[in-house]
Amino acid sequence: MRQRIDHLEGLVTRMITQHQQGPSSPQKVVLTPESPRADAGGSIPTVAADGPGAGTTLIDGVHSVYRAGEDWYDVLQEINELKKTWNDTQDDQTDDHVRPTQSHTVDGSSLLFGHVKPIERIEILATLPPKAKVDGLISHFFNRPTFPISVPPILHEPTFLREYDEHWKDPSRTSPIWLGLLFSILGITMLAYHQYGEPPEYEGISECLFQLYRIRTAQCLLSGDIAKCLPYTVETLRFNATAELNRRDDNRRGLWIMTGVVVRAAINMGYHRDSAQSPSITPLQAECRRRIWISVISMDDMASFLGGFPRMSSGIFSDTLEPRNLHDWELSEDTTVLPPSRPLTEPTQTTYLIVKGRLFRALGRVADLNSTPTPPSYNTVLEVDRAVYDAYENFPPHMKLQTRYPRPDPPRNISFFAVLSLASMYHKGMCTLHRKYMAKERLRRQYKFSQDRCIASALAIVDNQRMLDLPWYKSAQIRQMLTLAAMILFLELELRQRIPVPDVSPDSGTVVQSLKTACGLWGDAKSTCEEAERVCNTLSSMLSSIQKASGAGTSQTITPQSLELPGLTPQILSLDGDLSFEKDLSNMDIDWATWDSFIEDANFDQGPVY
Repeated sequence: MRQRIDHLEGLVTRMITQHQQGPSSPQKVVLTPESPRADAGGSIPTVAADGPGAGTTLIDGVHSVYRAGEDWYDVLQEINELKKTWNDTQDDQTDDHVRPTQSHTVDGSSLLFGHVKPIERIEILATLPPKAKVDGLISHFFNRPTFPISVPPILHEPTFLREYDEHWKDPSRTSPIWLGLLFSILGITMLAYHQYGEPPEYEGISECLFQLYRIRTAQCLLSGDIAKCLPYTVETLRFNATAELNRRDDNRRGLWIMTGVVVRAAINMGYHRDSAQSPSITPLQAECRRRIWISVISMDDMASFLGGFPRMSSGIFSDTLEPRNLHDWELSEDTTVLPPSRPLTEPTQTTYLIVKGRLFRALGRVADLNSTPTPPSYNTVLEVDRAVYDAYENFPPHMKLQTRYPRPDPPRNISFFAVLSLASMYHKGMCTLHRKYMAKERLRRQYKFSQDRCIASALAIVDNQRMLDLPWYKSAQIRQMLTLAAMILFLELELRQRIPVPDVSPDSGTVVQSLKTACGLWGDAKSTCEEAERVCNTLSSMLSSIQKASGAGTSQTITPQSLELPGLTPQILSLDGDLSFEKDLSNMDIDWATWDSFIEDANFDQGPVY
């Protein structure tokens, strides 16, 4: 078995090398029949590359998986896990058979597609805690300034609380979809307790209750049938997706699949068409539908941006208006005419939805660029940059992150967590959009704008890390964002060493100091989760190499051979400041698949972790 695994590892390594050195035209690479991955039935995995910058489709006779970008090194990661499993099995001589891997709870997309079975209504109702406990959970959920998970404010709180009171008067009359909505709220609240601190009465049981409530949510959706267009179907699905987004592990693929279901359910119920002129829909309902639709589209933009997949909503015609910036108390079921929208400088429950929708619509264009088969022109990149920049620049002051310390108090109705999340997504978008031009900037000064933008955003993310409470490191999205920023800074230091350029800003000493601060914060977070400890050890090792090479770590130019980073082409590694290589700009590209596999901290085998 070890020989077969080693053979497979060598084969994939050669494939990576051939791919890096070969032409950039579309190609197919087929593993030979001698490969140990060919199963007993003769199924031979095929990796079909759809072109430069495009994703790949992996087919092994059973599965068909689309991978965003060039994920060759994901395969090596799988092989390494296989080797570890084999070694662990061989080391345990007392077992008579291979031990099964630890069971994990299935992800949200599996819950929606047959993993759960319908149960009787009385069993669903029996799962609800006593009303007094549910009252406390609901109150915590709607306390937006302090709730530690960014939840889209798509419910009209007065209407929901009225329906909530009616439910307790006669639970037998409550629709299954509304029960699913209630369980989704309870589930998100328990997830917040589990990840950010439990009150005494839920200590040690919040995670189990979260898992139970999300199963009940899926069972209610199954009983109500999401294709029947019943009220609160989309809201329940959207909250379920919020839980998926806040998992501890990397679930970008599952989140993207779930989002597709939510978008289709919303279209099935007509949320993509504005209902202002429909006589059967009240002004309150019409306004709530606008909130829901912008929330669904924002989730589609975000899931596509995070996973590098195409947006589903980009080809959908929609004339749904942007929701108005109104307080919930200005709207009621008796409203006949909507009041005018308040300026965005006045924080309401809807302000977050509006500014988030505008920013994520621009970030969705970044996802579009990453999923196109042909590389975009630089003018297109600059156009998207302007859209992302303008979206964030036009935020009202209270929605922009204030970097002063200590942390400023958030305005009423706005959570600090929401403000920090929006700022972080903006800077991650800039890093994602411009990072591919960091090496090219050394030879073509026309790309200096991208280099400056990328480094500035990376430094901003690292600086914002000081505002994070320790529980935030449990989130895979947070860890990936922080790691991406730190690794971009390490890459910049490496490029400055390889190809020195005059008048760089900021100076290398400033970058090194930011990395030292980041490593210290990762060290403080080591107790939160194993992933944080692993990232801390990796970054600390790299920082130590830099400091050893540069003495005090504050010199302008890092000395040669200070560190070796993955993804740099042999041409870059051999430059050492020689710009005679300028005649072939394409060779300056960095293998971002290798780079991404180096900074990501999850794998497909793990299953969901909360």
